[in-house]
Amino acid sequence: MTTVCLSIFEHSEPQALINHQYYCSRMGYEHMKVSMQGLTSSAHKLVFKYELLLHQLRKMEEGELLISATEDCVFFCMLPVEAMAQGRDRLLAEIDGENGDRQTAIQVWRNTADVRQFVLDCIGRAKIMSGVTQELELHAQQDYLPAFTQLAGNYVTVKCGVRYPVNWAGLTNVWTLCLSELEIYAGVHPLFRQALFEHVNDWQQKAVPLFQFPAYSQVPQGGHSVHDGAKDIALVMYYTPNIRSFGAIAESSAERYCKRHGYTLYVHRETPPDVEDGISGTWLKPWLLHKHLPQHEWVIWVDADMLFIEQSQPLEPLLQGRDLLAAHDISTWLINAGMLGFRRTPRNMTLLGEMLDGIRAVKDKSSTYASGGDQTVIANLLQRELGWTLADGLDLISLNTPWFFQQDNSLMVHYYGMVNELRATIMAAQDRKSRLQG
Repeated sequence: MTTVCLSIFEHSEPQALINHQYYCSRMGYEHMKVSMQGLTSSAHKLVFKYELLLHQLRKMEEGELLISATEDCVFFCMLPVEAMAQGRDRLLAEIDGENGDRQTAIQVWRNTADVRQFVLDCIGRAKIMSGVTQELELHAQQDYLPAFTQLAGNYVTVKCGVRYPVNWAGLTNVWTLCLSELEIYAGVHPLFRQALFEHVNDWQQKAVPLFQFPAYSQVPQGGHSVHDGAKDIALVMYYTPNIRSFGAIAESSAERYCKRHGYTLYVHRETPPDVEDGISGTWLKPWLLHKHLPQHEWVIWVDADMLFIEQSQPLEPLLQGRDLLAAHDISTWLINAGMLGFRRTPRNMTLLGEMLDGIRAVKDKSSTYASGGDQTVIANLLQRELGWTLADGLDLISLNTPWFFQQDNSLMVHYYGMVNELRATIMAAQDRKSRLQG
């Protein structure tokens, strides 16, 4: 009997296609790819998918298996589907998630009269102007396996998203990963999908270690470094060994950028020994800025989860006519404190001291976002002392651009809101692309 895998893609996703083809070649399955590009209507996509399923099932022998996989599914471990589908005419698995447990990225259908009738019923319900436009509406009465159910000792699918722990990374019994993310967190973004799937493909096909990035192994560990001291403009970075996986990538990017434009770069890879007790992590920002500002005309803080992508752009045009540099935040904060710049003025030295006093007054500084984070302290102070408004901040296209807004010409991109392994994965991919841009 022949098992068929049908890749149904809404977008051009070459890394997903490579993964599906590789899996099928390893398993000896027939593979076909169908594109929905050009279809913008969810209703049309739904009709098309179930007509495709019916078309394929009618060509297969009775009892053969049809795998339906979208670009949000990656085959992780090379596991045969037959053992998991034994005794079943359909294989639909839940994932654990805030946006519902059911998913449609990976499905398995056995070619039986009952399944063909179900698909026909779906087509009838999904016809244009019928009112049904979401695939899960068609599956309301279908039995889904609860999340983390094992069949033949294997997990059918496990949720993967930028904010979720990669507990699946060391397992050998995970058949597929299903990408999922809430819309409020930008959904499943192509930059993430491409970076992760390329990394998984390299792990499977080139024996590249999972979530390790040897290209940055030469970045120093511990201590601190000063590159090209005494320049007018200085950048300051700080990260600790627990986030070296992406901190080293950010350091490499910043060093390349500073060398190109003649800026000083300070990199602290551990908490400086002379820092007062109770201040560490992102809460250290005002202390380090206050420490380095007297030696330069400008000092600019850069978070360790940021990259300089289009590196030909200098900072000077953004600094003209300003004493303080900050960009908008996408959420309710007035600014995003991942990037902050101060010109050396008496008022700014005083302001940084006041920020440090504000940090000292926060009782709970146990994590980045405890007590609203340092961003709350800094934004409130700017608003109170300077009357700072949105008009005073740079737009987040010019600087401190959220990664899901990234373009090829973005200068400084912020990869926030991710678990460490996945943040390192997307940053390594984008830094590699940046280097190719020159």
